[in-house]
Amino acid sequence: MNKLIVARMQKFTVEDLMRCILGLQEIEIRIYFELLDMKEATVLELAERVGRDRTTVQKALRSLMNCGLVEREKITEKSGFKYVYKPVEFKDVKAKMEELLDDWYLSVKEWLKKV
Repeated sequence: MNKLIVARMQKFTVEDLMRCILGLQEIEIRIYFELLDMKEATVLELAERVGRDRTTVQKALRSLMNCGLVEREKITEKSGFKYVYKPVEFKDVKAKMEELLDDWYLSVKEWLKKV
């Protein structure tokens, strides 16, 4: 394999792979890792932690839930309710990325046979 390609591959970070394989944006990746560190959090707690507004964090959390990286739990309180967000364990995210990468590899391999 070309040495330049190998050198570039060795510089990949987990964040690079999450962007590429899962299609996540930088803020979504940051929020996921902050949530891993915090174990669970509300939108406001995350917004404060990452220094972004509430609506940006809500949008990122919605995207992370759609990807299966974050789960939401409704907590009932005296004055109403709130949502608490919890991250899926990183080992499960890694397994999901491996599966998606394997599927992509097989589909590209099939496509190359046809061209």
